[in-house]
Amino acid sequence: MNENHGRNEDRRRDEISSDDLFDVLSDEKRRAVLFHLRQHGAATVDELVDVLVGIGEGNFTESGREHVFISLYHVHLPKLAGQGLISYDPDDQIVEFTATSDDVDEWLDLAVRRDIAIERLSETRGRKDDLETIRVLLTDDEPGLPETVAAYVEREYDEMEITTATSTSEAVNHLEEESFDCIVSDYKMPGISGLDFLKTVRESDGTIPFILFTAKGSEEVASQAITNGVSDYVTKSTDTAQFDELADRIRKAVGQNGDTD
Repeated sequence: MNENHGRNEDRRRDEISSDDLFDVLSDEKRRAVLFHLRQHGAATVDELVDVLVGIGEGNFTESGREHVFISLYHVHLPKLAGQGLISYDPDDQIVEFTATSDDVDEWLDLAVRRDIAIERLSETRGRKDDLETIRVLLTDDEPGLPETVAAYVEREYDEMEITTATSTSEAVNHLEEESFDCIVSDYKMPGISGLDFLKTVRESDGTIPFILFTAKGSEEVASQAITNGVSDYVTKSTDTAQFDELADRIRKAVGQNGDTD
């Protein structure tokens, strides 16, 4: 078996970093390959070519399939194998799903849900006027904090409507079911962090306002967040002034004047 294309059994799958997973799964074609392999366990290279042709990567002509095969064989399979997510034998032309980390499943599910959510958001974007409710999705795993923020902001700001989530996965479930005008997310959360959530949203949607809600002492994440397309960030404090500041930043992010009430 070719060393560069062989199995990666010695690599611990649970040590794959979020950045590596994001890099691998940010490509629609690699996601499609992994979805198919996760469902079936293994597939021939020809079957995976059919999968990619089916999502519009190429056409059913001989030259079209050849182009897809070259891209799959020389780019996508080595990338997936390099992270220990698959193994494949160039001689048998068989590709097997070898990922064992729960994070891989979570990222795959997040990717497809995100695609659905972004499609629904894009369908409703642009309908807002100055008198409309501002619908906010607030994600924070600190016990009781999302509910506290939501209660205060909705009481003090009539135009605000806050939906809360305590994890990125829960936030994505909300995005599947309804549209929002702004996303607010904590930075430090288990599993997929707020910064990873931001990267995921920004991959396919560069317009929805995304505000990072950070703890004191975490200002160093601001530069990373800005690089990945954050709209704003608010530093948490111990009094309700932080909630007023957050509401003001939300208004500004969605294009509403903070002096309208």
